[in-house]
Amino acid sequence: MKLRNKLKHWRHRKEMEQKEFAAFLGYDLSTYNRWERQAVQPNLITTWVISKKLGIHMDELFEEVEE
Repeated sequence: MKLRNKLKHWRHRKEMEQKEFAAFLGYDLSTYNRWERQAVQPNLITTWVISKKLGIHMDELFEEVEE
């Protein structure tokens, strides 16, 4: 099992483009883009910061997927 972030889902719920959402979260577009493409995952502290800005629990940023 593996975790996949749901940043794209939350971005769409906010009706924002990637650049706008990255700025809203306080990160540069290239970093955000790597997260959304699942190339890398945000670390624990970054996940906490993002969840606070979105007003959600950290668990809501991820979903379990089969490998």
